[in-house]
Amino acid sequence: MTVQALPTPTAAPAVSEASAHLARAHEVALERVHRDELAQLLTTLATLESQTEALRLKVLAEAERRQVATDEAATGTDAWAAALTGTTREINAGGLHLAQLLKTKYHHTRQAYAAGQLRADQVRVIVRAAEQAPLETTPAQLAAAEEVLVNKATGTGTRSGRPMNAKRLRQAARRMLDIVDHDLADKHEAIMLGRESRRAKHETYLALHDNGDGTYTGKFTIPELHGSLLRTALETLSAPRRLNKTRTSPEGETISGYDESAPTGPGHGLSGWEIAGNALCELIEHLPTDGWNGANALTLLVTMTAEDLTHDLTQAGKLDPADWPDWHGPDETGTAKLDTGIRTAAGDLRRLACEAGLVPAVLNTKSVPLDLGRTRRLHSHHQRKALALVHDTCAIGTCERPFAWSEIHHLTPWSHHGDTDLDAIPLCSWHHHRAHDPRWHLTQHPLRGWELRARRRTRR
Repeated sequence: MTVQALPTPTAAPAVSEASAHLARAHEVALERVHRDELAQLLTTLATLESQTEALRLKVLAEAERRQVATDEAATGTDAWAAALTGTTREINAGGLHLAQLLKTKYHHTRQAYAAGQLRADQVRVIVRAAEQAPLETTPAQLAAAEEVLVNKATGTGTRSGRPMNAKRLRQAARRMLDIVDHDLADKHEAIMLGRESRRAKHETYLALHDNGDGTYTGKFTIPELHGSLLRTALETLSAPRRLNKTRTSPEGETISGYDESAPTGPGHGLSGWEIAGNALCELIEHLPTDGWNGANALTLLVTMTAEDLTHDLTQAGKLDPADWPDWHGPDETGTAKLDTGIRTAAGDLRRLACEAGLVPAVLNTKSVPLDLGRTRRLHSHHQRKALALVHDTCAIGTCERPFAWSEIHHLTPWSHHGDTDLDAIPLCSWHHHRAHDPRWHLTQHPLRGWELRARRRTRR
């Protein structure tokens, strides 16, 4: 009896066939494609892009395992791949390192990436965060946390059912170990924030160039903390309904009014970049002219314990000063959330707290911020801060306009005897107008969160 050898499996024909299909797709006249098909086409292409990149990483890892570069007299797999593909050696070196990590450690991420459910930037966020886990984290704990993070990235693990983009995923990745151990998650978050802060300080720069035509051109890179503070200041000055005309009530309370002359007002027709540029100019014009008094304009929403906040940094004197940059002692175990929506390391918090206002979140026995009932119609400054603990953006699930642009919306209208309490949500001006438009209906979906839907017209 003759046993026939099975053919050796090969991926090249399948990849060549897929390439041919894509080449034919380029010949399609897109102007004839239905608009609904455009959305489907875009999502399918994103999936194909992820699958292609995942396969490329697998090929790199296999080439490294077989030491293919040695046979080609190349100095390494990265150099061999760069010569074949026309890319740089640095890109292939980073891809090779990622490929080896996916192959040996991060199986959930590898499988989702190969299925086209993850994007390249999401994969890097997950792997980078997992690689910074504390040393005492067990492989089982890390795998469980990785799986939860992958589910958030794909949307299967989020309340709204929508995938987290890389920016939001990076915030969630700092607390990825919460699912297995809260204390371990605190330590992991502190490690990540500390390293990010130190790296950002080394990469900070500012370049200004006089164009000689009455304008300056600039470029800068600053840490996330300071970028968030600058962005919040600019967004406050450039919000579509900026509140910057103030007067004082008989009770001594500051009352704001809508500034019709703001560059964001109707009829100006400026682009987003031009509006931000005008806001920056206004910010510069209002810098103090009588010297710096050492204070800053921050209001910190502290979510760490008072013990951590007031921890005596002189305890670091017990260590050799040479060890300080890499020390992860008690002063790096805490984190805090600013009113900009970002979290920062304990060390940065203490430095800012010396010159900033600290607002405690006063809660009742049900952990709900205290309300003002019917004593006033508009929400107070402190109530806005309390809502900022819950919402980073407009409350509508599909809207990413920042909280600084929001107006607080009474879920039960004041005119219908609603209280000015925390039974409210922040809405940007666009969605706030529609929330009060009878043609739209504001609802809260158990998975998608708050959403506005057009009311059905009744036929007469």
